[in-house]
Amino acid sequence: MELYSLFDPKWTRGDFRPKIDAYYYKQWVDFHMGFHAHGSIEIMYVIAGTCRVETQRQSIPMGKGEFILLDSGVIHRLVVEKDSPCRMLNVEFTFTACDGIHPSLAQTAANSPALRALLGRQTDYIVMSDPSDVYHTLKSLVMELDAGVGVDNGSMVHLLISQLLIRIARLAEDKRIDHASRQTDRYVRKAVEYIHQHYDCDIQAKDISAAVNLHPVYLQRIFRTGMNVTMADYLANVRIGKAKMLLAQTDIPIAEIADYVGLNSRQYFSLLFKKMTGDTPAAYRRSVETLKQREPNQEVVIVDMLK
Repeated sequence: MELYSLFDPKWTRGDFRPKIDAYYYKQWVDFHMGFHAHGSIEIMYVIAGTCRVETQRQSIPMGKGEFILLDSGVIHRLVVEKDSPCRMLNVEFTFTACDGIHPSLAQTAANSPALRALLGRQTDYIVMSDPSDVYHTLKSLVMELDAGVGVDNGSMVHLLISQLLIRIARLAEDKRIDHASRQTDRYVRKAVEYIHQHYDCDIQAKDISAAVNLHPVYLQRIFRTGMNVTMADYLANVRIGKAKMLLAQTDIPIAEIADYVGLNSRQYFSLLFKKMTGDTPAAYRRSVETLKQREPNQEVVIVDMLK
C-alpha cells in the first residue's frame, strides 16, 4: 500500500496538488467496522447522530458538526451504536502531479500561514468542531465532483480542495489557541460577517447579537476589544465604504444610495458621509468624475480614494 501522508514534505517541494480518490454519504446504523488503514488521507464528517472513531491507542467520540482528519496509514475503525445512527460524509484524497492545474500545494501553503503550520505537524489525526464553513465547502466539492465526466470542472474541483484544506488548517490553528480567546474571536468574526452581509438593512446591535447568540452588551465589549473600534463605527465604515464605491463606479442616483447602504434617512446619510470623508456625496462623485476625465488611466488613484 502506497502512503500519501499529508505531512510528507515532498508534496511542498515539488509541483503537486491534492486529488480526490473517493467520496460518499452514508447512513450508519449499529455498525462495528474492522480495523483497517488507507493509503489515502481521510476526512470523516458527522452530519447527524453520534459515533466513535477508534485508533489502536484511543477512542474518539464524535457528534453532529464534528469531523476527523485521518492521516494516511493510520489504523482505525468506525463504531456506531444501535440506538444512535450516524450519517456521515467521507472524502479520501492523495496527491498527484499538477499537470497544468494550479496553484500547487506549495503555492497554496506559501500564501496561507495556517496551512503551512498544519503541514508542518506530525500527527495521526486531528478532530475539530466545524462552525459550518468546512461542511459548506465539502458539499460544494461533492456537487462539483458529481457533475460528471466530460464537464470542464477540473480547475473548480482543485480550487475547492485547496479551499477545504485552508479552512481545515485555520480551524486547526484556532484549536491551538486558548479556548476562551478562540471563542471570543469566533463571535467577533461572526458579527463582522453578519455586518458585511446585512449592511443594506436597518440593523442594530440587538440584531447582530441575536445572530451570534450573545448579549448585546457583552458582544459590543468583545467586539471593541477585538477590532479596536465600536460595532456601530464598524458598521458605519462599511456603509460609507460601500457608498463611496457606488458613487464612484455606478450611475445610481445619489438620492437612492442611502437605501443601498441601509440608511433610510437621506439627510442622515449625507451628514454621515460628510463627517467621515470630508465631502458631501455629490462633491465626492464630482471629484471622482473629474479625476477620471483628467487621468483616464489612473485606476490606482481612484481605488485609493475608495479606501
